[in-house]
Amino acid sequence: EHWLVYPEPEASIHYLLAIVYIGFFMMSLIGNGLVMWIFSAAKTLRTPSNMFVVNLAFCDFIMMAKAPIFIYNSFNRGFAAGYVGCQIFAFVGSLSGIGGGMTNACIAYDRYTTISNPLEGKLTKIKALVMISCIWTYTIPWAVLPLLEVWGRFVPEGYLTACSFDYFMDTFDNRMFVAVIFTFSYVIPMTLIIYFYSQIVGHVVSHEKALKEQV
Repeated sequence: EHWLVYPEPEASIHYLLAIVYIGFFMMSLIGNGLVMWIFSAAKTLRTPSNMFVVNLAFCDFIMMAKAPIFIYNSFNRGFAAGYVGCQIFAFVGSLSGIGGGMTNACIAYDRYTTISNPLEGKLTKIKALVMISCIWTYTIPWAVLPLLEVWGRFVPEGYLTACSFDYFMDTFDNRMFVAVIFTFSYVIPMTLIIYFYSQIVGHVVSHEKALKEQV
């Protein structure tokens, strides 16, 4: 309802976005598909750390796998895919977005432990699998709750060719949902990423300082 007060965009804008997303869709399928295939097929690349890379590629893959819905809507200049298409688009986007953020946080943690504690901090395949399982256990509820409208909901947004969380509904319950999901899907993973990489920089600087003192 919020977006209906704005003038409808020109048809050329819809068509341009559709063409751009066709390009993104093809590049994503090929690029992320190759990453998942190569890292899964080559035994030398099946390392615990690379399991996170494959998981991140999977998140990016499914993120763009929903692009046909957007492309179809853009060519029809509105949400032609209907309610079901809207829910699928937003659900997949939530999974891939939050899952990708937490995967990046785990990659940062892995790099931090490798540098700060190279002997005892070595990642095993079991530990990597447990961490990946935790990523999806953490991610799935935030996509399922609005899908089932238990807490929050998915609605069309922007040019009404895409769907996302309803962050405009002015109720206390919805404001709480937006605040909580913003914290869990953005603030927490971003904080972890910044912390671990800042620690890496600190270790590198300390190591360089120690080497200079030895010289």
